[in-house]
Amino acid sequence: MLVSLFVLVDDWWESVHPPSARKPGRPPSLSDPEVLTLAILAQWPRWRSERDFFRFADAHLRGYFPNLLSHGQLNRRIRALEPELKAFQWDLAATLADGSEVYHVLDTTLIPAIVRVRACRKGLFAGQAAFGRCVSKTEWVYGFKVALSVSPKGVIMGFGLAEANSDERPIGEFLVSSDGYDAYLADKGFSSVDWEKQWLQKYGALVAATPQESARRVWPE
Repeated sequence: MLVSLFVLVDDWWESVHPPSARKPGRPPSLSDPEVLTLAILAQWPRWRSERDFFRFADAHLRGYFPNLLSHGQLNRRIRALEPELKAFQWDLAATLADGSEVYHVLDTTLIPAIVRVRACRKGLFAGQAAFGRCVSKTEWVYGFKVALSVSPKGVIMGFGLAEANSDERPIGEFLVSSDGYDAYLADKGFSSVDWEKQWLQKYGALVAATPQESARRVWPE
């Protein structure tokens, strides 16, 4: 899996970064494609944290990366390559989704940041996280709302992060504008006649959202 991932990243890197003259000075210990490969591998849920992944890489991946950087150096290189990582993710999603899908799906889910009893302490995600109610689990969490635009095959075409108590209609605006597709299915959190008209007029996107139960256009069972 590691070799296949590296080949995929390296081929993409060469396709979008034409060869250039070598810069003066000492070459980096890890190439940019190697750093991106490690950054993507670290996102696998098998590891609980960045530190957990680095312990694994230090113990098991030095045969592939003999010049593996320290934990802090690797993190700095990964953060410096964040624009390239996002570009690779978009290109890979476009490759996996061939564009023949009839629609994409808009949805959100709550991600707790810390346990509720600690949420009152100042400085913990201050100005970032918020309290939000998870309707399906009928509970409150302190954290974030992850927004996704997904193809029917499960390919993530657009994503974003917002406070847990955020209105889903502005989030839908971001997903529709960043994904750029022409048809979406969504749940009642995205339902709004005005917003749906705006998305159609501004982006040419038809969003079919389940109407609120109190709306005049509520669907029959």
